[in-house]
Amino acid sequence: MKFTVQEKVLNTSFLEAYNTIKEQIVSHGFLLLHEIDTTQIVSKHGIDIAPLKQLLFFDPKYISQIMDSDYLAINDIPLKFVISYKGERTTSISYQNPAKNLTDYNLKNSIKEELLERVQALLEDL
Repeated sequence: MKFTVQEKVLNTSFLEAYNTIKEQIVSHGFLLLHEIDTTQIVSKHGIDIAPLKQLLFFDPKYISQIMDSDYLAINDIPLKFVISYKGERTTSISYQNPAKNLTDYNLKNSIKEELLERVQALLEDL
């Protein structure tokens, strides 16, 4: 596994995990920017995979700080959760650790650490 990717495995259905994490994103002050239904997309090409969705999200308050510090860091924004079906009552939620993933950019550690804390807070009650 890539060292910047973290995963939380839940003892819940895929649909329950998906709906809960969407609610968490919005209730914690992030904008839900886009949803990608990977399963649906690949099925149109004759490929069957287990349920897999991606949620892209971010808080706009960080954009000016990032752009002022190192505008190339925008290449690793927005943040994303990958929700993967692992079994009837097992679901994986994985994400890039922003503190590690943004290390190569000239950003204040406080931005990276705050983003990590906020992402982890989304998963605390799951």
